[in-house]
Amino acid sequence: MSLLYVLTIVTDTAVSLFVGGWLGRFLTRYPFGQRAFTGKESLIGRKATVVTVKPGFYEVRLDSQIWKAVCDDPLGINEAAEVSDLSGNKLTLRKIR
Repeated sequence: MSLLYVLTIVTDTAVSLFVGGWLGRFLTRYPFGQRAFTGKESLIGRKATVVTVKPGFYEVRLDSQIWKAVCDDPLGINEAAEVSDLSGNKLTLRKIR
C-alpha cells in the first residue's frame, strides 16, 4: 500500500466521523426544526403547576418532579405557570395570562 492511499483513507474516515457526529448531535437536539427534547432547553416553555408557596420561592410540579421556582408575579396553589429560564436547579416562571 502506498502512503498516499493510507493518508486518504485516514483523512476520509476522520472527516466522516466529524461530520456524522455533528449531524447526529444536531438532529438529536433539534430534530427537523422541532424544539429541543433533551437538556435544559427542553424545559423552557413547558407548564408547571404550583404545589407549595414558601417565602421567597415556590415548589412546582413539572412532569411528576418537584422543582424549586421563582416568579415575579404572585402565584397560588394549583396555578399553572410557564418556565422561562433555568438557573442551576431553580426554575424561573412566567405567569400564564
